[in-house]
Order: sequence, then C-alpha cells, then structure tokens
Amino acid sequence: PFISEQVQASATSSKHTDKIGNAVKKAAELLSKHSVPWWSPRYAAHMCMDMSMPSLLGYFMTMLYNPNNVSIEASPLTMVAEIEAGQQICEMLGYNLKPEVKDALVGWGHITCGRTVANLESICSQSEILALALLNAIKDFGPLCFIGSTFVIETCAGARKLFKDLSTWELLNLKVPTVLEIPDRLSIEYGVSSKFLQDTMKEYGIQSVGLGPLEHQYNVDKPIQYMLASTRHYSWPKGGAIAGIGSQNVVGSPPDLEARLDLNELDKHLQASLEKQQAVYAVVAIVGSTEQGAVDPLKELLDLRRKYQSQGLSFVVHADAAWGGYFATMIPRDFRPGDPKNAEPPKQTGKPMALCQMPVCGWRRKKTSMPCERPTRSAWILIRLDTFLTLLAACATAMRMRFLIT
Repeated sequence: PFISEQVQASATSSKHTDKIGNAVKKAAELLSKHSVPWWSPRYAAHMCMDMSMPSLLGYFMTMLYNPNNVSIEASPLTMVAEIEAGQQICEMLGYNLKPEVKDALVGWGHITCGRTVANLESICSQSEILALALLNAIKDFGPLCFIGSTFVIETCAGARKLFKDLSTWELLNLKVPTVLEIPDRLSIEYGVSSKFLQDTMKEYGIQSVGLGPLEHQYNVDKPIQYMLASTRHYSWPKGGAIAGIGSQNVVGSPPDLEARLDLNELDKHLQASLEKQQAVYAVVAIVGSTEQGAVDPLKELLDLRRKYQSQGLSFVVHADAAWGGYFATMIPRDFRPGDPKNAEPPKQTGKPMALCQMPVCGWRRKKTSMPCERPTRSAWILIRLDTFLTLLAACATAMRMRFLIT
C-alpha cells in the first residue's frame, strides 16, 4: 500500500487521523446550525428544492470517481452517461434524434457546470467573425487563394456574389447555415480536406488571431452587440465580458407589461443597428425568465429576423430556456397552435401565448439554426442538468456548430 502499516500505526498518523475526525465533526455541527439544509424538503428557495433519492445516491457515488468528462479515457462511463442524458433531454423536449429525417432538426446537447458556462458557450459559438477569418485565408495568396475567383456565396438578402468581393457588412451578416456549410462546399467543389481546412483556420481563426485584430483589420469601428430583454440573467453581460465582446455591448431591451421581450422596442434597436451598420451577434429569447417565468415571443422574433435579413441584417436567435424547458413536457407532442386537430393541453399548462412558443423551440421544425440553452433546471436533481442544446437541420450541421466552441 502507498501508506505502509508501520506509518499507519505511528503516533503521528494517529494524531492526524484524530485531528481530521474532530474537524469533520466540528464542521458538521457548524453546518447543521448555521447553513441551509439543501437535502431537506424544508428548503424551497431559488436554486434547489426537495431532491429525489436517485439524484442523491448518484451524487454521493460519483464523488468517489472522476465525473469530469474531458475525455473517454478519463471518464469512460460518465461520458457515455452524459451523451445519453443529452439525447434524453432532446427527446424530452420533442427534438428529432434521427439523422435520416431530413426535414427536421436533429438535437445535440451536453451538460455544463452551470448557466453562466452554458450562456458563455452560446456567445463563443457565434459564426459571424468566422467569415472574416476565412477571407484572410483566401486573399493575398493565402492557402485558399485558389478558390477566390470562383467561390460564390449568398448574402442574407439573397444576392449571390464572389466571397472575396463581399463587404465587411455583408460578411458579418451571412446566415449561420450559409457559414456552416462552407466546409462541405469546399470539400465537394474544390476537394479541400477537413485536415487542410482545420490547419488553415488554426492560423487565421479568431482563436489564434483574436477578436480585436480582426475587427481592426476590417474597420469594424462599432462593437458587435448581443440583444435580449432586460429581464436577462446576470450571466449574459458577464459572458460578454469574458468573451471579449464587452458587457456594455450586451444590450438590454425593455420588456412589455407581461415581462416579455417587447418586439416594438427591439425593432427600434435593430432598425438603429441597420442604419448605423452595427452588426448584431444574436438576439436572445428567454423561454421562462428567472424572476418572472415569462416566455418571450420567439415565433414573432423569427419573423422579425426574416424582415431584417431581407434588408441585409442577420443574427442568431438563441432560445434561453432557463426555466421554460420543462414547459414543453406539459404540452401534448402533437400540439400545433391554431390546428383544429390539436390535443387539448392541460388547463394548468400556461397562457395561450406561451403555448404557441413551445413548438417553435424544436420539434418538427424545418431547417434553421437556433441554439437553445439549458432547458432543465430542476428541483429534483442535485447537480442541475445545465445544458447547451444546439438545434440544427442535421446531425452534421450540429457537429459543425459544436466545433465553434471547442
């Protein structure tokens, strides 16, 4: 054994063993008198309520092993469990898990340590800057210069142009699926291998070059912004600060009297961005806000995005399902707003407006690109299943979105 029997029998070992035992007893005494008993049904506050026996047993058992799913070698069982849990969460919300279903989204999810990290992943997965990095690899005799005279791409307004001729504004407003399909197009149209492209982006990508130099090179003199209701969680401006966007560029838009994102106010913000040509990373729709439980008008937000895309301004729509993810489980899977064949949802499910937003979040949606963050804060789970779900058109697309955060 690492500690021999002789050492274990020594007076020094006995002294330290007694010291540890006394410290544990004292700590337990102080905790029982002065801390909040999270294990108990008596505690029903913000983050944690009564926890189930399976979650407690799983928590105690996993503490003895390595639940850090950094690699399959370090955590062969818990990584498999995380993959399965992510699929179960997708299924719970109604997302398609079959890649062979071509006209529906394929969900992908994983577990994070908390809401702040999940939101930060969303911020770091934005694809707008990727287009600037790719242009550097094409122009000035870069490694992809051979595609410059023939590689055509579609702007968010529908015009087709050579990629190398796009303005900075057009590059920053390409639709997300348009950017994410570039690797496949380069492979099919030019025979560019994934290894070659990966090595190229290591040299030119934002992870290597940094956000500031790319913005300076392309004269991005107005900071790119995030927009969401001012009922946002504090992790959003904090994530903006960590990612280098700047917390002041995470712009809070006033809510309406129902504590939802006011689309009229948001429309004013977006119109100002269009007029000033100030790009927008994403607009966040909160599906169950932390303080109010309000559901933002996600369907109408997508309609608003289409309006601005036709004018040259595009952005990611992120569904922050902080408290609202479980709302979807209370609605029949076949429910469709306005469809006379609908199964009747339970009376306690929620307001009609909120019900209309649930199908938009995922199930049976056509091809789109919309991250949906952590739908599973639960009173029953000791370690909250904070997740980042990337909802995209196909499994390969989901994999590409995932690579933006690795």
